[in-house]
Amino acid sequence: MPSPILEGPGDADEGTPTPKKATLQVYEDPFIDDQATPKPSMPGSVLGDRPVNENAAIISPMEQENSQPDPSPEKARQNAKLLDSGITRVRAKTLDVHGFRKLQSLIRDNKAIFTDDKFSALLAGLFQYLEDPLSALTPEKAQDVKAQILATVKLLLKKERENFQPHVARGLECLIITRSAYDARTHIVAALEILSEELVTLGDASELAMAITKLLGNIQDSSVQGCRGLSMGLHMLKESLERRASYTPSDTELAHLAALETRCLESADSGVRMDAVELCVAMHAKVGESRFWGSLKGVKDDPKSLITYYIVKRQRDMQHANGAVAIA
Repeated sequence: MPSPILEGPGDADEGTPTPKKATLQVYEDPFIDDQATPKPSMPGSVLGDRPVNENAAIISPMEQENSQPDPSPEKARQNAKLLDSGITRVRAKTLDVHGFRKLQSLIRDNKAIFTDDKFSALLAGLFQYLEDPLSALTPEKAQDVKAQILATVKLLLKKERENFQPHVARGLECLIITRSAYDARTHIVAALEILSEELVTLGDASELAMAITKLLGNIQDSSVQGCRGLSMGLHMLKESLERRASYTPSDTELAHLAALETRCLESADSGVRMDAVELCVAMHAKVGESRFWGSLKGVKDDPKSLITYYIVKRQRDMQHANGAVAIA
């Protein structure tokens, strides 16, 4: 009998699974030909549906860990084959919404045992799947699939945080590329931004700054997609400066950031310009007056005045906030 992960889009996915006719064995994955037939009734955590909505890509921080007894050797073997099958389907970009939920159940219930190779293969496959426009699906169906991809990535980040660190730069690149395909009003954009804000707190801050500025240097604001990608990357850099208290850009990193800011401050797109201003304000707070303005000698008067306004506004807001705390 095929694994639950291996059910095709037309297979039944609710209630108690029923044995399939021999003619349907075409759906069976070659990795699990010898898998034992599962019991008719499986735990609800494996087969239970989750609603597909705008919060589908967000994993609640209050979600409790399931306490599972050690599986039998046979069950452990089945779980390993289910994981292998899930990785194969992810890399082939054929895993559907219900398959993703079943894969998430394996991970959430600590039934997925990862080697470094398996973890890397799954994460790389998820990033590629997320970037793919999925043009064969309707826009709504494609967003549902991508919401489940994001939910899976967040779950891996929660469960395997240390193993995730070497993949942060690739993950941020993937989020920038994915973001370029969606209007800011699309609900998946908020999930992309939330994940990016978590990822910038991992890995080496210097390496991430250089990797993101290099990627953004190859993105032009001559298209809507390019402007969206630039805005996302500028937002990531701002969050990295604000969330990494111990990180101060080196002279080389500061020069790359300043070159990117100078270019984006002159963009024809107002959103890109504003994101560049916000990055400038964060950089000023991080490196100080002298280093900041010294790195932006080529900025014209109009954007310089706007940056100065927001720097002063930020300083006043912080003074008011600190005063309120002192009074309390």
